[in-house]
Amino acid sequence: MTDTDKRTLLALAREALEASLFGAASPLYDQLSGVTAHPYGERRGCFVTLRTEQGRLRGCIGTIIGRMPLVKAVTHLAREAAFSDPRFPPLEPSEWPAITLEITLLTEPVAISDYRAIRVGIDGVILTYEGHRSLFLPQVATEQGWGLTEMLAHLSLKAGLEPDAYREPACRFEVFQGEAFSDETHL
Repeated sequence: MTDTDKRTLLALAREALEASLFGAASPLYDQLSGVTAHPYGERRGCFVTLRTEQGRLRGCIGTIIGRMPLVKAVTHLAREAAFSDPRFPPLEPSEWPAITLEITLLTEPVAISDYRAIRVGIDGVILTYEGHRSLFLPQVATEQGWGLTEMLAHLSLKAGLEPDAYREPACRFEVFQGEAFSDETHL
């Protein structure tokens, strides 16, 4: 993905939120919504993350498997991260000037047989065990300063399990990679 594509997708996410917050127009979406060329028409897993000026998480919503063209997915997920992440109240207009956006585009998840094969900082991880499921994007462990064991303990907790649940033989793992880019690096 080119830097121009990254800047365009970030601008698209920003435009979607400004339209929701302030009733602004969406000319970029109107221009790109019918484009089927790479990367805008691709169906890829994607997450949109909002952070405060201090770098704290303010919302993050995504999908592991792409079900709609990237233009529509980025627009939809930006709004979901801002207004529907159950961990946070809806984004307020007064917060908008200090919000940083990050988009992470995902590869298809692949099952692995041994959690020790997970590459911290490279692989995103999906844990599934007894009807519980959780996911960390590839950059989460690095941002938190976690090694493999600590990351897996937090992933287990996120799934509503005991911290050592990842060691259970019935626990399943999938890994994927992500290409993350943000306002800070591409605007």
